[in-house]
Amino acid sequence: MHIRKFNKWFLEMHKALGVEWRLTRYGLNRFGYSARNYSKKSVRSSSGVNDDSRNKMSKTWLKALGIVLVPYTCYALYIALQTDMQIRARRRKVEDENSADYNSTLKKYSHLKILGVYENPFNEYRMQTIYEFFFNRVVELFQINRGGIPREEKAMELLMPVHKPTWTDNAAQLVEDQQFTYSLLDPHSVAQKSNCKNTHAVHSTWLGQSCSYVVYRGVKILTDPLVSSYLIHETLGPKRITKVPVPVEDIPTPDVIIVSHNHPDHLDHNSMKYWDDSSPNQPLWVVPKGLGGFLEDNNITRYIELSWWEACKLNFKYESDKNLEIVCTPAMHWSGRGIWDTNRSLWASFLVRDKGMPVIFHAGDTGYVSDLFVRIKQRFGAGVKLALLPCGQYCPEWHQRPRHINPEEALKVMKDLEAQNVLGVHWGTFILSGEYFREPKEKLELLAEVKGIKDRCYCPELGKTVTII
Repeated sequence: MHIRKFNKWFLEMHKALGVEWRLTRYGLNRFGYSARNYSKKSVRSSSGVNDDSRNKMSKTWLKALGIVLVPYTCYALYIALQTDMQIRARRRKVEDENSADYNSTLKKYSHLKILGVYENPFNEYRMQTIYEFFFNRVVELFQINRGGIPREEKAMELLMPVHKPTWTDNAAQLVEDQQFTYSLLDPHSVAQKSNCKNTHAVHSTWLGQSCSYVVYRGVKILTDPLVSSYLIHETLGPKRITKVPVPVEDIPTPDVIIVSHNHPDHLDHNSMKYWDDSSPNQPLWVVPKGLGGFLEDNNITRYIELSWWEACKLNFKYESDKNLEIVCTPAMHWSGRGIWDTNRSLWASFLVRDKGMPVIFHAGDTGYVSDLFVRIKQRFGAGVKLALLPCGQYCPEWHQRPRHINPEEALKVMKDLEAQNVLGVHWGTFILSGEYFREPKEKLELLAEVKGIKDRCYCPELGKTVTII
């Protein structure tokens, strides 16, 4: 009798909680519960409870989404409208001015801040919202064998050979401790240009993405440091499609580390950890405005922040004739390592100069702006010896184009700068876009061959040191 009462109470309790029991005849007899009590009416009432709870949950989720998305949409619209107004106003100011004039360049392409965050002052830029970002991530889930990665490791080794770096053709240039001081320059004093021919060699070793180890006159420069096998985390990925050419402990300590922006594929935690304040020969980090706080959070205090058109000078203790300038120049991109720090720090390209001669141009990540690179050339001189230009991560173009250049646009940048040599980077490291992983290299080299400049414009192999004379 007690068992029957317990069973009846047990089933009634679960029905009240919205749990629908579908017992077999054996189960009904076993629990001593008559089929008449487990009627269609009780099933309908149970289903009704389920429907009500589901409706309430749906309404709760919709309200939560509305609370988040409505203010965000208003914010995004305000930013887009304000940015457009600023671009139009700047364009009107320089309409009647000489485009080669530095003041007109400053008016048109100085950094732009709205509501405390940096924005792109370029007419070619289109704002990316979280709607576009997540829509494209969903589309990527349905792409089969995205990037066309071969399944066999041997096939990958043939397509993407990895070499052991030599860094330079003269080991004596890898002096560990290049003692120098650094100082911020007056932007107007950097304009001096030289027509002298630069006879010093530039040695460049591509380590993946936009990370290159460059040696010039014994000065070791590392761009956009990336020495990790995973972009975010071992469990989250994405994983590199090729091996890291060399472990971080085998990389000669750079004198200067130049960072174009704070995206994880241009600044990884392993690099910051290895070359922080505890490093025996602490490098100088040259970074865009607003990135210093993040470096300090990672135990790095030897850094200098630069805004667009600002520059710093390196004065070497034992070589008075070796005084290099590092100029921060504009780029069309964005920054952020998460949702909350989006565009809180600036993004940039950088130009290294020696006695008024442009030597190395590090583009980092950028979209193409019709007159930007021409203005950089007019300001700091034509004929940069080596331009490290991104040429990958451009598919789908409707999504990627405002923030990345494709091989055709890389050649336009080369022409605008009148660069002597171009090495195509920012490809073949992670699968972050839809194109075949070797397409950027194949396209750039094919176009360069058609233009008759295949010896001056190509994509390097991982770890292979290239010498530009």
